[in-house]
Amino acid sequence: MRDFVSEWRQEGRLFVWRYPGFRQAWRGWHFTADPVGCRSVRNLLDRMFGGEACHRTLRIEPVTEAVLRVPNFGDKAAGVFTKLRIDYDPAFQDLRIVPDGEALTMTIGDRRLRKLAAAFAQMEAGGGDFGIATSDNNKADPWMFWWMPDIE
Repeated sequence: MRDFVSEWRQEGRLFVWRYPGFRQAWRGWHFTADPVGCRSVRNLLDRMFGGEACHRTLRIEPVTEAVLRVPNFGDKAAGVFTKLRIDYDPAFQDLRIVPDGEALTMTIGDRRLRKLAAAFAQMEAGGGDFGIATSDNNKADPWMFWWMPDIE
């Protein structure tokens, strides 16, 4: 039987960051990607959905000043992240990212996977400045999605 998740290859550019400080608008994780990157992440999530537990590691681009200027919350990101491991556990109920040095580990299950895929679809179409809930806990930090700046 083919392992479609293992056959997946990343394309495009993906940026993931958070801001230093504890201001309300700054909390949580922030994402942007070029249209090819959005489509690539959605393709991976589609391959994972409804399957067995698995993971893939994605490359994260260095966050630039142009990317940080889109939400305009500050001119620096907290931490430098180069890899994002997506751990898919079908039964996992929330969205979670845990930093470990320059690597991030995202855990996701069927319950929230479609919401995350829809966020990348909206960004691919040029949307931004919106968030998704990561948990049923109203105090959980949302994940924010931003349009891609015109950068080279």
